[in-house]
Amino acid sequence: MPTPHDLPVLVADIGGTHARFALTQPGASRPDEPMVLMTALYPTLEAALETFLEQAGHPALGGAALCAAGPVQGAGDECHIAMTNLPWVVSARAVTAATGCPRISIVNDFTAAALSLPHLDADDLVQIGGATADDDAPRGILGPGTGLGVSGLIPDGRGGFVPLSGEGGHVSLAPGTEREISLLFQLMQTHGHVSAERVLCGPGMEELYGALGALDGSPEIGRPTAADIARMAADGSSPLAREVVEVFTGLLGSVAGDLALTLGARGGIYLAGGILPRWGDILNHRLLRYRFEAKGRFKPYLAEIPIYLITVRDIALIGLTALARRS
Repeated sequence: MPTPHDLPVLVADIGGTHARFALTQPGASRPDEPMVLMTALYPTLEAALETFLEQAGHPALGGAALCAAGPVQGAGDECHIAMTNLPWVVSARAVTAATGCPRISIVNDFTAAALSLPHLDADDLVQIGGATADDDAPRGILGPGTGLGVSGLIPDGRGGFVPLSGEGGHVSLAPGTEREISLLFQLMQTHGHVSAERVLCGPGMEELYGALGALDGSPEIGRPTAADIARMAADGSSPLAREVVEVFTGLLGSVAGDLALTLGARGGIYLAGGILPRWGDILNHRLLRYRFEAKGRFKPYLAEIPIYLITVRDIALIGLTALARRS
């Protein structure tokens, strides 16, 4: 009879827009090509999971690991995530019922992303400044997508790492220029509390477009999508779109610097998410680095810390594979 280690494991990354399901074969460190489903087309996780399992032939599983955006609650069979940007509940009980697999792990999406970091290759990364990372030091990861995910890895003293599970994307936004101070006041009129995630995500780019236009007394007609804003910034057709990208980049650098200081992340800060890898040349590395290091007396400390742009897809599934095998 096969042991759990002889069977594939199910990994699933449940985002606000897409759900990615895949199998990782025995002995493999990376999953098979995932099936990507639009979450808006399914009322529940169970419905989407059944679509994947039917396509995969309902295989026997050695384990399952899932991640989603939101805080993890409960433990064991009661472990679940009520998603932040989607009316789904990702629960261990439901996954066990659907798969028959008793070994279920559920973590925050950026906890899963953090777990991938030791398994990334040099070809998966683009270094943006800094010196050589200290492999034995903490590492931080953040990434704008549907929301803003934040996590980190802390050395466990035994040659491994412990991932952090938190909601760091919802820290208060701290402006660093006069323009950003005016922007913050503009956004506070609408939202009250303005978190980092309020602007550092896809919907946040659209929010920035409207708020910056309003600051100039000439809000443009309509609200372009984040993809349209990036395109207009790249082709030079909209100065406002270009400013959105520059403000976004500066604020991201500042938040990344805060994370590096909080964690003591001499192992590097990693940028993930669905937005930045698509930006290409409009991502201003010099501005990102400047704002990352602009922390007064700690500029020399931060100048040594490398920033890495992650270019490989589906890092959460890589992290979930490591988690499922470890569990």
